[in-house]
Amino acid sequence: MPLDTITYLLIPALLFIPWGIIYFLKKDIRKKMLKTSVIGGLAGFIAEYWYFKDYWHPPTVLGQTTICPEDFLFGFTVTGLAVALYEFVFTKSVAKSAKKRKKFFSRLFLSGIAAMMVFSIVLHVNSIVVSCCCFLVFTAVMVYKRPDLLTQALLSGLLLLCIVLPVYAILFDLINPVYWDKYWLLSKTRLGVTILGHIPVTELCWYFSWGCMAGISHNFASGNVSVSSKAETQIPVDDVYLHIEGGA
Repeated sequence: MPLDTITYLLIPALLFIPWGIIYFLKKDIRKKMLKTSVIGGLAGFIAEYWYFKDYWHPPTVLGQTTICPEDFLFGFTVTGLAVALYEFVFTKSVAKSAKKRKKFFSRLFLSGIAAMMVFSIVLHVNSIVVSCCCFLVFTAVMVYKRPDLLTQALLSGLLLLCIVLPVYAILFDLINPVYWDKYWLLSKTRLGVTILGHIPVTELCWYFSWGCMAGISHNFASGNVSVSSKAETQIPVDDVYLHIEGGA
């Protein structure tokens, strides 16, 4: 099978390594990680169809620029990592906070879809720019409602970048350095900036903004708060203080 055909598949394949390590080692978040990964995988089918219009035309195992298994696998791994990285790295436990916001989050999600349609289809703003902006705006709204999630949001975005950068360096600087020149619709445009060789800046912006949003979405919607498992902590949430005794 040609290298170009499997390059997209190699992204989630390599991302599955840290995904699997976290899933194996962090037993207390396995259920949440698996659930959000499946949701992210299903969303990947819709998202990639969106990006095919004006962002890239990648070859896949089912043909070029078509809905494919790679879309699910990519959404699966990148969502699970975004949700789990903060708790894994900082050894956090989870406790209930004062208020759930599942309905609010659902409305926020639907408004994001509407915004993407308006800005991308009507105003012809590139889909990658629209999605990055939407992710950051959603993050800002959630942090406004839950200021305690600010650190988690930023670190989730940065941690996801730390995972993605070596994967992209291996794939696009060593294995297939001409990939983006062939299939990236922004190549040789003002948005076609690359760093560290052949890594598109737009890709890094997407991962960071997605990590920020996805990294706090579950806690925001479910009303959970991540706390240190080694100390007794007081955390202000929704104008009340939760007195939480850390577990073993």
